[in-house]
Amino acid sequence: MSQTTEPAKLITAEDWDQKWQGIFDHYQNDIRHAYYIDAVRKSHEKRVLEIAAGSFRDIVQLTKRGVEGHGIDFSPESVSLAKKLYPSLQDRFSVMNAFNLQYPDKHFDLTYHNGFWGYFAEEEIHQMATEQARITKGRMIVTVHNAHNKSFVNYFNSKKAGDAVFDIKFFTIEQMQEILGRISSRVIIIPVGKGKKTHEDWLIRHGLHNPLLINGMFKWSGDRYLERSERLMCIAEM
Repeated sequence: MSQTTEPAKLITAEDWDQKWQGIFDHYQNDIRHAYYIDAVRKSHEKRVLEIAAGSFRDIVQLTKRGVEGHGIDFSPESVSLAKKLYPSLQDRFSVMNAFNLQYPDKHFDLTYHNGFWGYFAEEEIHQMATEQARITKGRMIVTVHNAHNKSFVNYFNSKKAGDAVFDIKFFTIEQMQEILGRISSRVIIIPVGKGKKTHEDWLIRHGLHNPLLINGMFKWSGDRYLERSERLMCIAEM
């Protein structure tokens, strides 16, 4: 009887260096999260940091839309690839560890990441939340995979045996309220991502990128499509 060997978990910078060599170009194609961020970003939130930027696609798109964008990742390979692809922004891309951010207190108006926390243990998440809050002046955004969407959870479970990228934690609204409630005065959670097909994703797919329009869709939808949304975009106010 043959025995299937599951891929090793992605833990070290070297693990991610190797992974990004294979997926970096493909990951440039989906910039929905940049539009989600821009839809909730306030006009005074100009200096913006993406943590665990990976492909750096979202911070590049936000920079095109007027922010002073900075991006970090602990994978030297992802940072190197980003600098080659976006040479005009290479001075704003750095190799850095999210547990020890090399920035002064309250340095950024807005900080965010997408899908990052799902690879870490609970205590590590609390450590990173505290460190992210330290460098954030106003609001931090944490986007995680949505545990309320059972079909999306099942899809990831079906894929993770062949690709460690899919071996990731999903979070409930209650979990995110508890985690972020420790380091913020208020937490707002917006279900986002409709399979690139409906609601905010329909607007983006048809070139309707106006932040007010997308934000209006978020407000109109509320939690009605929680079980159909791919992720939870969690906004923590300092």
